[in-house]
Amino acid sequence: MPYPPHAPPPAGPPPAGPTDAPDPGPAHQSPRPPRAAPMAPERPLGEPTPEERTMAMIGHGLTFVEGGIVGPLLVYLLKRDQSEFVAFHALQSLYFGLLALLIIGPATVITCGFGAVLVVPYFIFEVIACIEANKGEWYELPIVGAWAMRSHHP
Repeated sequence: MPYPPHAPPPAGPPPAGPTDAPDPGPAHQSPRPPRAAPMAPERPLGEPTPEERTMAMIGHGLTFVEGGIVGPLLVYLLKRDQSEFVAFHALQSLYFGLLALLIIGPATVITCGFGAVLVVPYFIFEVIACIEANKGEWYELPIVGAWAMRSHHP
């Protein structure tokens, strides 16, 4: 036992004994294991500017004016090289419009017009997307959101 049981240990580091090896210092320490590379973000980082938020909202909002294909396509083609945020929102709105056309069109014909009620959830999702885009969120529409992210960011 290095210290008597009745006395407190002395302040500072313990004295080096005959069997204690001197500290080799930082130069002789083994190298640290390599760090794992940080994972790539699922979405591009950065806060969208107010202009980007507005353009992304317009990309979704044009759905209510022309049906969801031409407007988002124009926004995507005009802004795809300038803003990842706007391009993502416009592209997913375009995909969502095409998907709706492929589902709602035939459903309306087959059901003699009753399939047109599917327009209601389509518009509800587009309203939600408009609001989220205006907030600066990378909101993904059902089914097509992940597809748009992969298509724009291979």
